[in-house]
Amino acid sequence: MVNRSKQPEISGFKKVQLHFPTPVTLQNGIPVWVVGDGDDEVNRVELYMGGGIYQEHKPLLAYLTGLLTFEGNANQSAEQVAEALDYYGAVKSAQPNDQCSMVSLSSLNHNFSSTAKILFDGISTPLYPEQECELYLRRLASNVETARQRVDYLANVEMRRLYYGESHPLAAEATPEALLSITNDDYKQFYKKYYNADNLRIVFSGKITDKEMAVLDSTIGTWNVRGEKVDDTQEPPIQPSDKMLSIIDKKGALQSAVAITIRAIPRRHPDYFKLRLLITAFGGYFGSRLNMNIREDKGYTYGIHGYLSGRSNDSYISVVSTCATQYTWPVIDEVKKEMHRLRTEPMPAEELSTVKQHMLSDLMKTLDTPFSIARYVADSFTVGIYPEYFNEQVDAILQCTPADVMEMANKYLLDTKMRIVIAGDKQILKK
Repeated sequence: MVNRSKQPEISGFKKVQLHFPTPVTLQNGIPVWVVGDGDDEVNRVELYMGGGIYQEHKPLLAYLTGLLTFEGNANQSAEQVAEALDYYGAVKSAQPNDQCSMVSLSSLNHNFSSTAKILFDGISTPLYPEQECELYLRRLASNVETARQRVDYLANVEMRRLYYGESHPLAAEATPEALLSITNDDYKQFYKKYYNADNLRIVFSGKITDKEMAVLDSTIGTWNVRGEKVDDTQEPPIQPSDKMLSIIDKKGALQSAVAITIRAIPRRHPDYFKLRLLITAFGGYFGSRLNMNIREDKGYTYGIHGYLSGRSNDSYISVVSTCATQYTWPVIDEVKKEMHRLRTEPMPAEELSTVKQHMLSDLMKTLDTPFSIARYVADSFTVGIYPEYFNEQVDAILQCTPADVMEMANKYLLDTKMRIVIAGDKQILKK
């Protein structure tokens, strides 16, 4: 009989590895990364077309150009496409990235010959019908106008402007006015420049057999429009503002939002994984230093988060929180205190073990399904992850010591480097 008065032993994670797939090619030369060992008869096709936020001349143009390929094509109207996707139970999606745009479609395998044709018709012969596109823009502009009333939205916009610099594409705000200035010609010109077989990479995931590969090859594999390939090694320079504190006035706001950034290091830097562990301990999970102090102990906020946002050639540490306005400056003070503690006090072995287990369990989720692995593979196109990244990260987490954590804190967790943005009622903040 099990002795329930005795706590069972906790066994740590064993070393696991992710086997990064080698791409295969369709008949027209388009590379496809296949993650196909799923158990369920479903699949997802993700098309990564070169041309993203860095290439657009109006905010969200790359995203909209991809998403609106589902709003009618040479063979089907927008209404017919919507009805077909609903009938087949297919789910469309689009997302912009720095140097590419993603368009995807998820569907059941037994419907794939039909849904793949819809996806292919959309990327090869989109119509961008004026009425549907204008309606979508108006809805989006209305959503943005609503979001601009929130202090967390205002703080995030200002944070990006200070961090990247006024002229950087990632600092551009998608205002309602900017969105409503987008025309059908903008979509068509962006499409003409970037949508071609030479500029496309595909991630195909789910339960993938020769049958699904044949369908993909007989549709997208026949697309022979050629063109320029985006050089994703070229990036606009980051030119941070000299301003280290910015207060955005939102009269009458009952809360204020705090957004703090500290510039860090690229993903391939030898310190990156150890820094990621430090930031997880600092603010990256429920038991983190920031959450246990500022939320659980002080009660200043319902939530505070610290994270490391990584890109190919850059990353930054960020702390974000929303709190009652009178607690704004105390929250910032406590953030600085926790940074100081990490720089001056060795992390207890038990806490470090907890952080490691949390990070490893998060990594294990990456291996749960073909779709989660596919997302990791796609990150090699979007945020600079490389094939050995997962396995190197596991090794780095397992090997990290309290001395490593303190070293990272003294190198990178410096309150003198903090850019602080506060959005809230300035009159109350001054008191």
